[in-house]
Amino acid sequence: MRPAAPVRVQGTSCGPCDRTWWSWEPRPWDPEVDECPQRGISMSNLFAKLQKRRSKKAAKVQITKEGEFSPDHPEIRIVWAENWAQRSSEVSMSRVQGTEKIVREECARLGFYFAIIRAGVHSETNQYAPNGTVLTYYNEKTGRTENLMAKDDPHITVYFGHDEHNIIVQGHIYIKWDTKASFDMRIVQDCRDRTIVQPGRKACASEYWLVY
Repeated sequence: MRPAAPVRVQGTSCGPCDRTWWSWEPRPWDPEVDECPQRGISMSNLFAKLQKRRSKKAAKVQITKEGEFSPDHPEIRIVWAENWAQRSSEVSMSRVQGTEKIVREECARLGFYFAIIRAGVHSETNQYAPNGTVLTYYNEKTGRTENLMAKDDPHITVYFGHDEHNIIVQGHIYIKWDTKASFDMRIVQDCRDRTIVQPGRKACASEYWLVY
């Protein structure tokens, strides 16, 4: 997301008082009412921006895995941009396939053809100020500005676009563990499935922001 002028906020109970917290305005995108831009940011430029947020010792942001082909949605391409799907000792192939299935179906629902899985199922999210801005802080150890994290319901972080040259939105797809569903997981279908909702945000199945 393109940041607005930063707002300076002194350290609070969210973190040490000797740090300075920064925030910028997100640009929400609601597929039900908002128009979808035709042009976006390229995957290479997106990866470059993500890399700048990392420490010098961090792994390079790049495609780590191609998603499996699906006859149900042959027009959709999925790539992974982190190694969650490669940690076989921690993540089962069933979990990987279930994640790709949910992402593929959501991508099709929104009318996109290209998906980047930024992070597989996880339970942390950015913290937001009352006005809806993302809170960040300056990490003295890494010398970089990082997002302030908080606990959240299980979700997948994704980027969607028309193709790899036009990434349009980033967002979260919230999931529910369900032994009756394919791969024991499904997208949230009822707001009552949500147990953790951050201040200023809604109990929803998915949420998106414009990338560029």
